[in-house]
Amino acid sequence: MGRRVAGMLFAGMVAMLSMLFMEGCTQQVQPKLGSDDKKFAAFYADYLILSGVASDESETVSLVGGKDIDSLFEVHALTLERFNELADAYKEEPRLWRAVLLEVKNNLQENGR
Repeated sequence: MGRRVAGMLFAGMVAMLSMLFMEGCTQQVQPKLGSDDKKFAAFYADYLILSGVASDESETVSLVGGKDIDSLFEVHALTLERFNELADAYKEEPRLWRAVLLEVKNNLQENGR
């Protein structure tokens, strides 16, 4: 389970970066994010921070306090099933996925990353 989620998160991060670079400054009306979308974005940002992906350090940082992915789901009141449902929905709605990724980016910037 952990490897699948980590792989999905890494793939999403790569997609996020490529989308942001490709979109540039294009003005588009962004879809409004729901509470689950915001939970997903918060989870994703925290995962990137805690895993070391969004870190300035070259070393991978272990999850704070030995937390595993399941604990991170609990912190954000998100289940693996709901996470997967949302990820599948984002594949079908690229504009919503872009809005979620921008929310992730904002969350990372708020945390100084």
